[in-house]
Amino acid sequence: MERIELARFVAEVGQRFQFLVDLYGMEGPDGSERLLPAVHYRRPELFVGVYLDSGRDMPGRRIEVSVSVEAARIYRAPLPGLVEAAGFAPAHLIGWKAHTVAAMQHSLDDNATWLSRLMPVLVGPEVLDLARKTAGRPMRRPPNAKWKYA
Repeated sequence: MERIELARFVAEVGQRFQFLVDLYGMEGPDGSERLLPAVHYRRPELFVGVYLDSGRDMPGRRIEVSVSVEAARIYRAPLPGLVEAAGFAPAHLIGWKAHTVAAMQHSLDDNATWLSRLMPVLVGPEVLDLARKTAGRPMRRPPNAKWKYA
């Protein structure tokens, strides 16, 4: 398995998530390797974390993006759950594989795309409704759901 260094991970995330800084005035990227490789972005009331997890439950590494919205008291809501709660697409469509550098890059591209679609909701007045839907996870998907992007 390829080893992905923190500096490489921070650079890859920074390249793909630059829209958070440019369009939404977030501070970052800030890299950290406390528990696992991570890159953080912050602005008042909003925190985005991008993690490279080599979880114990699965072989290989995975990308995890989480969002915290202070006003809604969400703590570390996963991006796939937010995407599904917003009605954009089923959670399983969000990329997560990072067993190689190429797989990590592909998953980061995918996560950045979904987060960019979700950001207007996260910084808008609809964020509290989204938080309520997400807080009840696991939520039941309505039959014949109509997805905005799927």
